[in-house]
Amino acid sequence: MVRNKVKLAFMENNTERRVSYRKRQKGFLTKARELNTLCDVELATLVNSPYHNELEVFPNHKAATGIFTKFIDLPEDKKSKNMKTHEKITTKRIEKIEKELEKVRKENKKME
Repeated sequence: MVRNKVKLAFMENNTERRVSYRKRQKGFLTKARELNTLCDVELATLVNSPYHNELEVFPNHKAATGIFTKFIDLPEDKKSKNMKTHEKITTKRIEKIEKELEKVRKENKKME
């Protein structure tokens, strides 16, 4: 059985959207549990859904609060060490393109 490629667009049909949400949420939480178990990684997820009145928290409220508190208490340089912003990504891209441009210019000068 071949799976069809999913078109990433808003689902107009409310029933289909809800079914898709439930399936994807279940898969998401399964992946979170696997990552937690297999790699011994501390992680917490919060899911705010229009289909539930309360936030859905993994693994539990106490553990999630502890993880978020630990993150908030980190010094700013460690907190943002691996975080990417649009500005950082754009800056790195510009630097890479400038290096490539410089390389091409050097090659062109050699050819002249």
